[in-house]
Amino acid sequence: MTTMAWGEDIQIFMELGFPVNPFTLDDAVLGVLDDDVLDGTLIGDDVSQYAQEVSISRGRSDQLQNFNAGTCSVRLLNRDRRFDPINESSPYWNSVEGKSGVAPRRKVTVFSDGVALFTGRITDIDVSYEPNNPNATTENSYVTITAADDFVLLANTFTESAITPSQELSGTRVTTILDLPEVGYPATRDIDAGAATLGGGATFDINANTNVLTYLQSVATSEQGYFFVAANGDLTFTDRVAASFASPVATFSDAGTDIPYTSLSVMYGQEFLYNKVVCSVEGGTDQVANDVVSQTEYGISTLNLSGLLLVDDAAALTLATDLLSRYKEPEYRFDKLQTIYNPLGSGDQGTLTGVELADVVEITRSYPVGTPASVTLEYSIENIRHVITSNAHTVEFGLAVADLVYPFTLDDAVFGVMDSTNALT
Repeated sequence: MTTMAWGEDIQIFMELGFPVNPFTLDDAVLGVLDDDVLDGTLIGDDVSQYAQEVSISRGRSDQLQNFNAGTCSVRLLNRDRRFDPINESSPYWNSVEGKSGVAPRRKVTVFSDGVALFTGRITDIDVSYEPNNPNATTENSYVTITAADDFVLLANTFTESAITPSQELSGTRVTTILDLPEVGYPATRDIDAGAATLGGGATFDINANTNVLTYLQSVATSEQGYFFVAANGDLTFTDRVAASFASPVATFSDAGTDIPYTSLSVMYGQEFLYNKVVCSVEGGTDQVANDVVSQTEYGISTLNLSGLLLVDDAAALTLATDLLSRYKEPEYRFDKLQTIYNPLGSGDQGTLTGVELADVVEITRSYPVGTPASVTLEYSIENIRHVITSNAHTVEFGLAVADLVYPFTLDDAVFGVMDSTNALT
């Protein structure tokens, strides 16, 4: 563990060693299946003392795109060549097997004060040497280890045979795919039941050699939910209803209260202007939702979602109508928020690092002139970026306007009115 100048404890665990505690038949200690497993257990080594910079990026570019694999890049000081995969004197070299433990697919986990910021596996190891003068006994060397979350595993997994699915909720379909023998995704997952019913039968056949990640992203698109790998490594699927009823997990403000931010960018344009939405399901016909008033004012801008896995055309039309209501008008919105971890109190620091993709946050922007004097809105977290150096820990959030629904509250002046934003449950 490395304690930064501002008191933050950083841990970077990399499973660079080789298996310990392998099950050994007839051994009094290693022959007991408790702490010993058949293939042994990899022990993570905390390499934070060698880290020069940590950069983490997770999420998606905007709310209409699929989530990408989260990535983490760690630049390590390598003067003793411990992280060089060909160094036979490295503490990570296995002389029995004749190879280094600094290798692809080894697990990497980054923690800040015990809170996971990233969990993934090594994808690339880049070694650089910077020779010193001839009289120097050592030379500067750095290794950049890049890791990606377990979306990388799903992206390289395919179905072995054709599957005819049953009509079922989207969350059930996700679980069905993850439980296939050829997928065998571990139990580290958090899967909602789903609100959308997906079609079954031959029309919705899943062909052999279908890419698992691509198919599961199609499920998420049909649900209009979130599908990503959480910072702690859990594969996460949330339905559209859960997102609508979320409560803010953090509050940001420039008024001297709550968590302060250093920058807040605004987006206002045609990026998310869609006044014609076309949705179609497998084997169905185009279901079209139009807003003539918006089309007259701005011209026609079309959002097309085809090949959806929804159960029928009626479900596709419902989705098209919902998306039209969200995107038929250009919207002035906050796009990115940046803040610094260093000067925050311990409570706000824990809140900040605990913010996860799909969470909702509340943001207040104050204005020195004009009306209104301030704006407070809720936003969903679409992407997260951490950059940690010896000088600072910077956190940036990519935002989307949260489409929240509030529970109906009897006798409440705001939530006691049955309208489009308040619901019985």
